[in-house]
Amino acid sequence: MNRIFSVLSVACFCLAGFVTTMSAEDVQDQIKKIETDRATAVLKADVAALDKQTSDDYSIITMNGQMSNKSQMIDAFKSGQSKLSSDELSDMKVRVYGNTAVVTGKAEVKGMLGGQDATGTVMFTRVYVKKDGRWQSVAFQQTRVANP
Repeated sequence: MNRIFSVLSVACFCLAGFVTTMSAEDVQDQIKKIETDRATAVLKADVAALDKQTSDDYSIITMNGQMSNKSQMIDAFKSGQSKLSSDELSDMKVRVYGNTAVVTGKAEVKGMLGGQDATGTVMFTRVYVKKDGRWQSVAFQQTRVANP
């Protein structure tokens, strides 16, 4: 009986490790989808979706080195100061730390952000935190990549 219990315990332990690994991969895929959905919301200036996906204490460092917050970001889309015609994401990598996820990547953008030309290539880092059962963006930083 003890031997069966030992075998079952080891099997459960191994299975738990497998499920945890799969869970992290599932979260990575989920975060990539959220990031892609967010890019679509930006193109459509869908402020309702952006509001829902963004934490109230959100902070952003723009490609021009300016600090901004959630209400300023939302207002810029409402007013048309921020309007992109293209936002193609690539090279996304997601690291998960419990209820926090960090995504890095590259974006090819065309249009205006905060009233300034944003056309070109940017590298970005976004931080998500799982709050009340859903992932929300809490911080974003983007850097313009100089054209060679």
